[in-house]
Amino acid sequence: MSKALLFLLFLHSIPLSSSSSGDRSEAYQVCSYYCNEHNCSPANAPLFYKIQPLSLKLLGWSCSEECKYMCMWKTVDTFVHKGHSIPQFFGKWPFVRVLGIQEPASAIFSVLNGLSNLIMLIRFRREVPKDAPFYYLWHGYVLVAMNAWLWSTVFHTRDFDWTEKLDYFCAISLVLYSMFTACVRFVGTRPLWKPMLLASGHLSFLLYHIAYLTFVRFDYGYNMAANVTVGALQSVVWFSFFWTNRSRPSIWCGFLSVIAVNVLLLLELLDFPPLWWTLDAHALWHAGTIVVPFFWYRFVIADTLWLAERERAKSKSV
Repeated sequence: MSKALLFLLFLHSIPLSSSSSGDRSEAYQVCSYYCNEHNCSPANAPLFYKIQPLSLKLLGWSCSEECKYMCMWKTVDTFVHKGHSIPQFFGKWPFVRVLGIQEPASAIFSVLNGLSNLIMLIRFRREVPKDAPFYYLWHGYVLVAMNAWLWSTVFHTRDFDWTEKLDYFCAISLVLYSMFTACVRFVGTRPLWKPMLLASGHLSFLLYHIAYLTFVRFDYGYNMAANVTVGALQSVVWFSFFWTNRSRPSIWCGFLSVIAVNVLLLLELLDFPPLWWTLDAHALWHAGTIVVPFFWYRFVIADTLWLAERERAKSKSV
């Protein structure tokens, strides 16, 4: 079979559903074809893997993925040289890889977000007695948050189909659990059917969301709409709570935290080539949320201690 025919078959095999101007360009397709033909053939692949750096081996970079990465930058250079705007590739901007990590800034910021939640959990456990109201509710919140940031780190380290899904599923789980805590804190836990009904509703929506994205259609627009809608409703509940209890200490920390998250969320609406090939709008969103837990848990600790003191006062008066 001629190389020309092989090249045409190669072009035909590229999925168009997730393609962008960069990977559709002739420069990228020609580069990718010849790179795979020269480096990833059965005869040459063993040599490629022999000289591949250890960090790339550990993170599972295949020969064809190496070709995609190399040709991406060659195509970027071609676009820039011709005066064209920076292209996307397969729906994403080009990022400089560091030790095999695809989006190093977002990965590092995700780790720091998880760490800030862990630091404040330690402070919460040190300052709040175990018999305080909502003690374990807030433990659940921290664990869900840290799990979400863990999978955000994994996804930004290596973008596979399964890491993307876990990142999205764990992100919506955090948004829904945040909504659950807001509702429970606003309506209380008595009678018991209130938190049970809220938990059933939130869990049902989470399962539906995961099932839809897994078995029906992995719809980015729907996923974003679901996160924004639940986040907006959560903000309304918290703002109502803050206004009702505005005279209480540290309420301003909670109010500032919710305002900050909503303002930072606007970054997700922006779309620009990464600064220094590292910082895009999504990475900046992750960077901005690192400090939020330090204010949020200050409110949570003060609120939980206030509830505990009120419970003690009630028990003494009986």
